[in-house]
Amino acid sequence: MPSLESCAQLYYPSGSYFVPDAHAIFDLPCLKLVVSKVLGYGIVAGSAMVKLPQVAKIARAGNVDGLSSSSIALELTATIASFSYFAPLGYAFSTWGENLFLLVQNVLIYALHSHYTSGLGPSFALGAAAYTAFGSVLFFRLLPSLDVPQAVCSGVGLSRCRVTCADVAGSLPILLSLGSRLPQIMQNMRQGHTGQLALATYLLTTLGGCARIFTTMQEIDDPLTLAQALLNFLQNAALLLQIVLFGSAARPAKQAMDSKNL
Repeated sequence: MPSLESCAQLYYPSGSYFVPDAHAIFDLPCLKLVVSKVLGYGIVAGSAMVKLPQVAKIARAGNVDGLSSSSIALELTATIASFSYFAPLGYAFSTWGENLFLLVQNVLIYALHSHYTSGLGPSFALGAAAYTAFGSVLFFRLLPSLDVPQAVCSGVGLSRCRVTCADVAGSLPILLSLGSRLPQIMQNMRQGHTGQLALATYLLTTLGGCARIFTTMQEIDDPLTLAQALLNFLQNAALLLQIVLFGSAARPAKQAMDSKNL
């Protein structure tokens, strides 16, 4: 993979940024890198507001009907772990920066969910403290490394037998994303509608996930990062499909439930 500096020299051999080399612009390795960088920063910029439609929909409705509390908690945990994994590694911000903005927005959704269910009381404060402690342990790599027995390594095909805190931080989002999205997917199937899930949010996250797969393959040789991107894309795509198929049934279903309770 070429560097941005080498591509800049290839595109502008004269040193003037106003006179590009027309033939060099289509050099495939540099073209892939430029496209990856543009997509990467586009994902980061888009992530700054990708969940705001969801936040606005909850605030406007004044309830969290149809939202899975376990999904919200697990997604926040996964986002904390993902941010804590990437931030200390020194990767280009364009390859992971959306995790920062998603973290902030997931905190907002968690706070709104708490507000409309149990209130922002002691239980919310305790949960916030637990999330902060969890993130600090992963961010500062405070977990001790674990040596896995050689027989186990060979049996499961691990390339190395030492599991570090960074490995834990990188693997947790993969496991937690399954737990965070699947309850919501299953709940949607059971209730036959998607409640307050916002179409715009999941359309943007699905498109962003597709682009993130491309940028990861181009810029980062990290199987954990690629696995995260693939899994997030597939689950967001599943939720998007459910919103398209079931979304229109949300209001009739809620009206039927309200009339049943009368």
